[in-house]
Order: sequence, then C-alpha cells, then structure tokens
Amino acid sequence: MNLSHFAIKSIVPFITGDEFPPYRNGPKLVELFNKYGSRDVYDGKGLPKLDKANSNRPARKQYVERRLLELSGKHELRQLLEEVMNGSDNKKEIVSKVNNILNPEKYGITELDGTYSIQGGIIDKSLPARNEAHFKDIENQILSTLNNARVSIRLVMAWFTNETLFKKLLSKHNDGIDVQLAIYDDGINKKHGVNFSELPNTRINRSTKGGIMHDKFCVIDNQIVITGSYNWTNNAEFKNDENITIEKDPEQASRYSEEFRRLTKIAMD
Repeated sequence: MNLSHFAIKSIVPFITGDEFPPYRNGPKLVELFNKYGSRDVYDGKGLPKLDKANSNRPARKQYVERRLLELSGKHELRQLLEEVMNGSDNKKEIVSKVNNILNPEKYGITELDGTYSIQGGIIDKSLPARNEAHFKDIENQILSTLNNARVSIRLVMAWFTNETLFKKLLSKHNDGIDVQLAIYDDGINKKHGVNFSELPNTRINRSTKGGIMHDKFCVIDNQIVITGSYNWTNNAEFKNDENITIEKDPEQASRYSEEFRRLTKIAMD
C-alpha cells in the first residue's frame, strides 16, 4: 500500500490519538509499530532516535510520521491502519475522515459485519461497465490484465499450479502492488501447487456449506474482475475447454472484494 507524504502527515493524528481516542503514549506507539515490523525500544529517555547523527529524541508525531513513511509500499501499512480504525472509540467518524484522505490516493474503505477494511482502488462510477468473454489463449488474457494492476490484486482460486501466472503475481508484488491470495487447502495445491508462501495468502479448508471451496476469481484495483471456469492450472490452460470473463465493472468488483474478505475472515476464525 503506497501513500503520499501528504496523506501520511494527515493520518498521523489518528495514529497518535490526539484527535480521536484512544490516545497512544510513547510506549503504546512503539508497541503498535513493532507489531508491523519495527524493532524499537522505548527506554527511560523516551522514543528511539530516528537518526544516528541526531541525538534528539523525536516527538510522538515525528516518530509516527517517520515509521509510516517507512511502511509505505508495504502490506503492513494497510494492516496497521485497519487496526487503528477498528480499534477506535468512534469507528464511523474516524473511518469517514480517513476515507477522505485515502480516496485521492485511489483507496477506499468498506465495511462488513462491523469490521472496516481498506480496499485498493476506489469505485469510479463514471466508468462504463464492459464484459469480455474468452475461450482461447486464456493465460495471455490474464497476464495482460494483471500487467495493468496499479494498486491491488485479490485472488480466490480452487486450484493453482500455473507457474507463469504465479510469477506474474510475484512480480507485481515486488513492484509494490498489494497482492493477496485465498487458496483451497487440499492435496492438489499442496503437492502440485506453486510456492504460496512467497505471497500473503490464506488457506481455506472447506466451503461454508461443508463442501469444497470452488471459487475462481481475481479482483484488480477494485475495478476489474476475472472469473469463469478456468482454474489457474496447467491442465486448464493446455488440456481443458475453459472460459473466463473479464468484467470491467467497479460495482461488480466491489462485490467480489467483499466476498474475498468474507471468505478469508471465515478461514481465520
């Protein structure tokens, strides 16, 4: 998740709690950022120095701004902001104000069962919906669509063994795109699947009805959906008759993003 310096400075008061409780003192701020990758120690003299050349201890706002800047471009920034919003004493008010900061950065906040989540790419209702059906050369169609991702990719897939498609996801992840996977946790993926550990992923044991998790969809920038019969497998590409639809429809993409969140939330409960 990438944010501009302007957006980060605007978010600082929400992290410190100076505008919206709970208020976070120095030790609490260090504890919060250490959960997301920092290795700071709050000692008797205060917050840790930000620069070796500067002997002064930072103020709380300076510390938060620096650590947020260091998290920009990483998935941990999204996780931290979601924790802050969902832990606020006044969720609706803080979400409304943070959403106003994130919207120009092409992010938006959605709500499901009282839990708020940051989605990559806001809905642009001015874009006309377009659907494209494909029955041949599906791998290349997917690669081309993934190549245009600018903010986020959410993938739910029953079976995933196609190394070419996985390497494209890994490449986008390394470019700073927020990539997250939800994969059916069965023998095929364990034995023949790709190395899912290289990307943020959730394993889904079964469907909510007790059967298998049989979904196959990908949401790009919360604007585009790829879905159809096609598992991201070698058999689907080289042996089977398959289809996908590429739906360029922000409203539809938002529905699929919510379903991704629902499936991953159930898997983690």
